[in-house]
Amino acid sequence: MALRLFNDRDTMWPAMTSEQEPLSVFRNMDREMKRMQRDIDHMFRQSINTLPEEDRRAFLERRANDHATSSVEERDGKKLLKYSFDLHNYKPEEIAVKATDNTVTIHAKHEYHDQQGHNVFREYRRHFVLPEGVKAEHLQSKLANSGILAIEAPLPEGHKLTHHMEHCIPIQREEKKAIK
Repeated sequence: MALRLFNDRDTMWPAMTSEQEPLSVFRNMDREMKRMQRDIDHMFRQSINTLPEEDRRAFLERRANDHATSSVEERDGKKLLKYSFDLHNYKPEEIAVKATDNTVTIHAKHEYHDQQGHNVFREYRRHFVLPEGVKAEHLQSKLANSGILAIEAPLPEGHKLTHHMEHCIPIQREEKKAIK
C-alpha cells in the first residue's frame, strides 16, 4: 500500500491512492491521532513534574475534580458519601445546590461584560441521583477556598453501594413512506 502526502499550507495530509480502501485511510488517521495523544500526555506529565511539589499537588487535585467524583469516607465511625465538583471559576453567590426527590442538581452561572462591552457567559450544571437509602434532607454542602464544592450525606448503617449495570437501548427509526 503506497501512501503519498501532499502539502497544504505547511501541513502534511495523507492522500488516498487507487489501491487503498477508503476505510484504511481513516484507520491510519485514527492510529496517528492516538499516537499524538500519547505524545501530548507524555509531554504533559513531564511538564507537571517541573512544578514545585505544592503547586503540582494542587493542580492534580483540581484536575482530578474537574468532573464530579464520588467516594465513601469514614468520619467519627460513620460512613459518608461524598461528591466533589470543581467550581473555582464561580463566586459562591453564583452557585446553587438543589435536591428534588432523590436527584441533586448543581448549577453555577457566571456572566460579566468584558472591556470591549461583550457579554461573557459561563454555566455549569450537573445532576446525580442519590443511592437508595440516602436521604436528600441530610445533604450538606461546603465550598472550599480552592473552589471545590463538596456535597456529603451519611450512608445508612450496613448500606452497601451497588453499581447499576448500564445497557444500551436501541433506537428505532421510523421509515418515511415515499410520497407518490
